[in-house]
Amino acid sequence: MMKWSRVFFMVLLAGLVTLAPSAQAIDKGTAELGIFGRVSFFDPAFDIADWGGPGLRAGYFLANDLALEADASFTSTDGIITEGLRQDVQVMPFHARLIWNRPVGEQTHLLLGAGYTHIEYGDDVNASGDGAGALIGFRYQTLENLSFRFEATADWYSDNDLTEESDPIDFGVQFGFSGLFGGGPGDRDKDGVTDDLDLCPETPRGEAVDAKGCPLPKDSDGDGIMDDADKCPDTPKGDKVDARGCTLPKDSDGDGVTDDKDKCPGTPKGEKVDANGCALPKDSDGDGVTDDKDKCPGTAAGTKVDANGCPQLFEETKGTLVLEGVNFATNKADLDAGAHEVLDRVAISLLAYPEIRVEVAGHTDSKGSRALNVRLSQKRAESVRDYLIGKGIGAERLVAKGYGPDKPMATNDTDEGRAQNRRTELNKLD
Repeated sequence: MMKWSRVFFMVLLAGLVTLAPSAQAIDKGTAELGIFGRVSFFDPAFDIADWGGPGLRAGYFLANDLALEADASFTSTDGIITEGLRQDVQVMPFHARLIWNRPVGEQTHLLLGAGYTHIEYGDDVNASGDGAGALIGFRYQTLENLSFRFEATADWYSDNDLTEESDPIDFGVQFGFSGLFGGGPGDRDKDGVTDDLDLCPETPRGEAVDAKGCPLPKDSDGDGIMDDADKCPDTPKGDKVDARGCTLPKDSDGDGVTDDKDKCPGTPKGEKVDANGCALPKDSDGDGVTDDKDKCPGTAAGTKVDANGCPQLFEETKGTLVLEGVNFATNKADLDAGAHEVLDRVAISLLAYPEIRVEVAGHTDSKGSRALNVRLSQKRAESVRDYLIGKGIGAERLVAKGYGPDKPMATNDTDEGRAQNRRTELNKLD
């Protein structure tokens, strides 16, 4: 029994001390008087039958929730005190304890106590003992000044005439009720403000109050506007409201234009809209010309375009365009792979402007014989012309001309200059 009783006390204590306090404190100066019934479980060393009886208690609160308490109880039982002879035994334990009344619920306190214990054995037996005791239990306040108490106790007797065994332990269970008298100002409405300071002493139970004990402003519909300022007190939960607590216009399609102004209420999510909530014209190829005006909708990113969204070959003041990126194998007229992308853009522009005719001009640097360079530049110009014809440009709109080294645009004395001179150009024809 002793082992399991210890486990019981440890588990109960560990679980209860974690509860958050919420009950009203018992004020300093409060007196307590009570009666209880006790069932005692005696240490096997005493050979006394477990039994119960009545008890009385008296206490005084030295501080809020901390009481000095004394109790005494009486149990008439029997025991085998001398070998083979059962005798009547009257057991009278006395306790003096400090007890902490820790609030753990709206009307409940956890009781934790420890102190001195003395026990008297009477009738056929004359003995006594002294030691230390501990208590754990609950106080449940049914009325402001009346409470029921349930406790479990453990008493260690370091000095006992009834047995030669060391440190026997008795356990007990007690249940009764107590009255509380006097103490500090009461709190009739249990709002946490004592009656001497409470300007609203009849506050309903559970109502949040201010320092004067008066109810705090409420927000019944949970919209963030207190009831005393809320012009729309029944706003549906989750609605956004204005300073008056009234529902703001909604934006059902999430386009930034409220429903009362949205002339296109079903706009797909993420669509850019105008002030009426209607989708703005798109620019699918990102060239700055909206799709409804774009005559060349597949323009590659980064390409300069005109007002029609088509690649712009020639600037207004220039009739020549160097085809950057159009390169050939060394001493050959074969276009490399990178040239195709450039010429594809040229073809798109020429298709968009059928009135334009161009000369494809080939140029070389001055290295090697002039005759060879002229022939090579002519073949390269023809390769470009043939590629454009293959993309749908009419042959009558294209002229191929090889100039060899005759029209340099930089010096031929350096590698950099010669690289600039090796080029293919488009010249706009009148």
